[in-house]
Amino acid sequence: MRPAARRARTALVTTVAAGAGLAGLLGMGGVAQAAAHAPNGYVTIDSCTGVAGKITFSPGMVKFKKPLIHAVLTGTTSGCANIFNGPESGTGTLTAVMSGHANLSAQNFSGTFTINWPASSGFNPSNGNLTVTEANGLENVSGTVTSGFDTGTAFALQYVVTGQTGRGTAAHPVTAETYTNTQPLTLSRNEG
Repeated sequence: MRPAARRARTALVTTVAAGAGLAGLLGMGGVAQAAAHAPNGYVTIDSCTGVAGKITFSPGMVKFKKPLIHAVLTGTTSGCANIFNGPESGTGTLTAVMSGHANLSAQNFSGTFTINWPASSGFNPSNGNLTVTEANGLENVSGTVTSGFDTGTAFALQYVVTGQTGRGTAAHPVTAETYTNTQPLTLSRNEG
């Protein structure tokens, strides 16, 4: 057999053997099994990369005592997007009405929230319940949308206090704080 014909035959046999090996692997479930569906878990449906605003307290907060405090959080959202429609131009708002026993060292609240999405989205407001828990100077917000746009999704946000009005003393309690987010505002759904 001529060298060129021998090389062509060797290449053909190698290709067929490789194909048979792959077919056998597929028949045994090797590759197919590796591509089996895995649970998705929580998938972010809506998000806003920027959230900043103000929180007012009544009565004002002090350093050590933890009376029942009523708080109203207001903020402007920006950089909002929806997983299906993409980025939303303009800004929206976040409002939360909360209460809890709090001082300057531990601001733990629960209450209700409303997200007004940017007008460009065409979405109705999202309303729900939330809790705020402080850990190492970060305020962790979690909750659930109970009515309006994306009912049933999980709400999450993390923010840090950037300024305050008052010193935290009995004579000059902290009546307001400014904040900015450290993680995006998200609405997520369990697709598992």
